[in-house]
Amino acid sequence: MNSKEKPLIKLMIVGAQKSGTSSLLQYLAQHPDIYTHPQPEMTYFLQDHEYEKGYERAYAKYFSKCPPDKILIAKNVMVMCSKDRMQRIHEHNPDIHLVILLREPVSRAYSAYWWARRRGWENIKTFEVALEAEEDRLTEDWFKWRQCAYKLNSSYVMHIESIISMFDVKQVHCILIDELRVDAENVCQKLFDLIGVSTEFEPLVEEKHNQASMARSESFSFLFTQFLASRNPLRRAIRKLVPDSAAYRIRKAVLDINNKPFSPPPINPQTQQTLAEYFAPYNTQLAQLIGQDLSQWE
Repeated sequence: MNSKEKPLIKLMIVGAQKSGTSSLLQYLAQHPDIYTHPQPEMTYFLQDHEYEKGYERAYAKYFSKCPPDKILIAKNVMVMCSKDRMQRIHEHNPDIHLVILLREPVSRAYSAYWWARRRGWENIKTFEVALEAEEDRLTEDWFKWRQCAYKLNSSYVMHIESIISMFDVKQVHCILIDELRVDAENVCQKLFDLIGVSTEFEPLVEEKHNQASMARSESFSFLFTQFLASRNPLRRAIRKLVPDSAAYRIRKAVLDINNKPFSPPPINPQTQQTLAEYFAPYNTQLAQLIGQDLSQWE
């Protein structure tokens, strides 16, 4: 890499959504030799219009304040579900370390549904009907409905198999969310060692990030989110006038104002059982693939 090239990302958390990824990123980012983006997600590899502008533009958006000689880490929890996006990461840095946090798939899917309701991606009012809609939605447009692919995004083995076919298996690190909950400091120390920074640093791991909440007005969240995701001429005109860092702060502030504390109701027992049976063969294959005991998911 010559002096004009931007530093490459050395470690990236690529999934799974609603599995403690925000907390892990914040724990790792406390290390004095590590730098990450202030945005919750780095969407450069995910979004076509960002990727087409090149990494130099993305570096200016996500890492512009990075001091020299820092190790770059990043997070995007949707890229693991797209072979094309994972290929982009491989082209960016074939030696990158990939971290995948894994949560019991039924609870992950149910949590993702309520998160999608909160953020305005999901407008179906029951989890069961949303599950029924998934196949038609994904046939229509995976990218549009990626946040609402509750079963697909919890069927981890198919995504991890695809990733391992692209990267050396030693670069793919699958971590159970239970391990993060029980001993987050040890998880961080292992990852510090992987990327070559001091393991003597002890991050503060008590705080949990991205806690559950719900929109006060789901209609507002839905319309606001759809506007942000659109290629609307007005949105594009505004984006030209507002710096990326300011746009992120404004978007977060608007959504935060509309949020209220919330605890989802318990999942319907029949739905729980149906989904557990659906995921069982995937979990068996996953356990064999990554060499970990997943019997606690049964």
